[in-house]
Amino acid sequence: MTRQTKIVIAVLAVITAMFVGSAVNGADDSEDALREPGGLVEWFGAKFARTPAVDPADLGAACRDGDTLTVRDGSCVLRVAAGDGRRTVRLRAGSDVGVQAPAPGQDTLVRSDAKAGDTVEVTVGEDPTDIDLICAGARTCTLTIVRED
Repeated sequence: MTRQTKIVIAVLAVITAMFVGSAVNGADDSEDALREPGGLVEWFGAKFARTPAVDPADLGAACRDGDTLTVRDGSCVLRVAAGDGRRTVRLRAGSDVGVQAPAPGQDTLVRSDAKAGDTVEVTVGEDPTDIDLICAGARTCTLTIVRED
């Protein structure tokens, strides 16, 4: 075994030990701890896990026509039906537009301003959620629902 191979194995062993230690030390028997493990486990989840997409059938809006959302008169509300766990709505902006929604499980509003061509990802929780699509001025803005392949 070469020296580089030994170093790689040692680094992987340390990372594994840190991961296991974080999972064990951060855990308790409460449901909250199991749902939100925190620490290194949360970091690995955020880095490598992808939140599933919201089923397009769970999306409704007065400004929706198929997968296209056409915002006129300043704003439109995209309603996401209740579902299982956290999910993500992915929208591709056809023009400059603002997107605003509550953070899952919190009272805080999160806003993103997207330019034409940008993809905006909005994470929603289990509860029904309203996503505000905001088009400044007397313009018409469009977004497209991005479907998962």
